[in-house]
Amino acid sequence: MPKFARFPVDTGARPGNGAPSGASDLPRPALRRLFAARILLVTGEGLALALTAGLAPIQLPMTAMLALLGLHALLVLLQARAIAAGDASPQGVFVHLLGDAGIIAALVYFSGGYANPFISLLLLPLVLTAALLPAGLAWAMTAVVALLYTLLMTHYHPLRLDMTDREASNLHLTGMWLSFLFTAALVAAFVVRLRADLRARDRALAEAREAALRDEQLFALGMQAAAAAHDLATPLSTLGLELETLRSEYANDEELAPILAVMTGQSARMRAVLDRLRAFAARARTEPLPRRPVDAWLAELVEHWQLMRPQTRVSIRVSGHPPGPAIADDPLLASCLITLLNNAADCSPEAVALELAWSDGGIDFRVLDRGPGLEAQAAKEEGWGVGLQLAAAALDRLGGGLELSPRPGGGTEAHVHLHIGVDATNTRTTSRQPPAS
Repeated sequence: MPKFARFPVDTGARPGNGAPSGASDLPRPALRRLFAARILLVTGEGLALALTAGLAPIQLPMTAMLALLGLHALLVLLQARAIAAGDASPQGVFVHLLGDAGIIAALVYFSGGYANPFISLLLLPLVLTAALLPAGLAWAMTAVVALLYTLLMTHYHPLRLDMTDREASNLHLTGMWLSFLFTAALVAAFVVRLRADLRARDRALAEAREAALRDEQLFALGMQAAAAAHDLATPLSTLGLELETLRSEYANDEELAPILAVMTGQSARMRAVLDRLRAFAARARTEPLPRRPVDAWLAELVEHWQLMRPQTRVSIRVSGHPPGPAIADDPLLASCLITLLNNAADCSPEAVALELAWSDGGIDFRVLDRGPGLEAQAAKEEGWGVGLQLAAAALDRLGGGLELSPRPGGGTEAHVHLHIGVDATNTRTTSRQPPAS
């Protein structure tokens, strides 16, 4: 039997993924990863310049290269400001990554061109673009870095090296090794974290699609129920009038009078159910629902339900310091509990238990039975299907949750939790017997 998740009352919605409000904006976690990757890139460039400056045989135009490094750091800070201001469009991010590619190419231009082993850093803007941005922008970045690499093959500032050919070869190989390690570490760190963010976002989207599908099915079911209620209104009114006429005609009949009285009462109850449904549909959803202590609300609910199930014995156990916390008198919550009580009564009409407890964490209802258990109920062709789906969807809307589990000693426990902060202390126990016939 499935378990239904619980959702916070404060939001009334499923937890999001932290994405910005704009539909085309990039999610903030991905932007944070991008910012961290660019910070590491600038740091790596600075370390490379510092290391090169300490090598006397290599003479570089340090003034120009330090100016480029400062410009790169400024571009990264501008992106941080844009993210804080809510500018997270793919086009804006692409412009920043173009700036990265251009500055890397300029640094390579002043340090030997395509012979510089750090030219492989041009792949970083391409990797970041392909991981974050649409395919069109990724291909555009591919063309840009390919063009920059091609230009650096013929246009560059030659290096002046005061060393032997062997020393120059060893230096070049060392630079390739350092470039490979830096690029591999940066790409791995960024892509791994980005994949985790994307998986979390995919899960949220899957849950949203599942909720939308469920809501669509429940809406169709609700439309059918509303149509059935509308169609039943006139026949129930006619039936009530006819029963009243028969009661007056057979008031002295000892055999028929009690039967007609029961039928009249049941007809009136069905009419009351339709009246409550009509009132609930007509009430504006912006109107606040009346609030009542949960223990008094539950006692009235069980009393109403016992009239429909007079042969079922229900024991009620309430834990908490009276009066109970106030809850909204919402028909959705009442329908959920009635569904669970009906299921329990169908399984074991002689042993249905209802527990109510509250604490700082919220309010808990437990409906327990001694029936055949979850597996046997799942195999039934009738019952324990649409009713539970409706109950779970209603509790989801109310900010609660439904969980079904086997009951120790046999049977099933249906646990309803509502997130409402209250205080709890002592325990009291009562028992409700079937009304006298």
